Amino acid sequence: MDQNLGFYAISALVFLAVVLLVEGLYQLFRSFRSQGRSRFLNQIRTLSAGGEHGMEAPDLVKRERFSDLPWLDRLLAYIPRIQTLDRMLVRSGVNLTVPRFLALGGGTALALFLALGVVAQWRLLPALLVGGVVGFGVPLLWLRRQVAKNQARFAEILPDALDFLARSLRAGNPFPASLKAAAGELPEPVGSQFRLTFEEINFGLDLESALYNLASRVGIPEVHYFATAVNLQRSTGGNLADLLTRLADIIRARQKTYREVQINAAEMKMSAHVLIALPFVVGGAISVMNPGYMAPLVNEPFGRMILGAQLLLFLVGYFVIRRMVNFHI
Repeated sequence: MDQNLGFYAISALVFLAVVLLVEGLYQLFRSFRSQGRSRFLNQIRTLSAGGEHGMEAPDLVKRERFSDLPWLDRLLAYIPRIQTLDRMLVRSGVNLTVPRFLALGGGTALALFLALGVVAQWRLLPALLVGGVVGFGVPLLWLRRQVAKNQARFAEILPDALDFLARSLRAGNPFPASLKAAAGELPEPVGSQFRLTFEEINFGLDLESALYNLASRVGIPEVHYFATAVNLQRSTGGNLADLLTRLADIIRARQKTYREVQINAAEMKMSAHVLIALPFVVGGAISVMNPGYMAPLVNEPFGRMILGAQLLLFLVGYFVIRRMVNFHI
């Protein structure tokens, strides 16, 4: 076992060293490029991450680019739902590209696979299954949490942003200039998203497509209301400043109702947390009081398979419970 452990450990270290070497050389190569061009490409990638709810992404780029390396970009384009992952990365606000996120998940899965296969002496299939599920599942859960956090922050700031736009319009500024002013004054993530929308308009995109692209990037209903209201006003006429003020009041009332629902659902969420933690608490207590009782689950091959199946079913139950206690308004 010691020889196998040393072999796998050296192999893992060599693999990690090669990956870090390649990544370092690639970043060194990228550093010689123009910083302005890199910034422009990053903005174009973010601007092109729309396309939900039947809305087509603007024709600024023909297709999302997932990597600056052509062969890697073509390879990633064949992965199912890769556009959804790219859109989640944009909505989360984290500084990660699709290749780096996949490398993070793959590295975590490989490390867990080696730990289970070498140290715990699991069979190949259970170790591979648990390593893959946990290695890619945990980063995806973290990413979804970042998306939800970023969207909640955006929805919280949006009413004040609409009031800012309304005041700017009443002062005589056109709508694009109001967007630019709001981008410089509002906190993140609203400021950066408004800035991207203003730059889209400067690139030649019409206002309707730019606003719908903003709604697709953020992915919350409040921004869809904003985009629809502005585009309808441009078609039918009327006072846009008053419309934005009334929309801000409606969004505040919606958020107040949502907070009241969350307060009423707090007891259900507490019960869900207890149910989620109960298997681990009971298993830990039994292991402390009677270590031999739980030993077959770790020492026997069939016991390890049962343990892996239980963890998989636990993850399924976790998702079901979260779905039951999360309310959408």
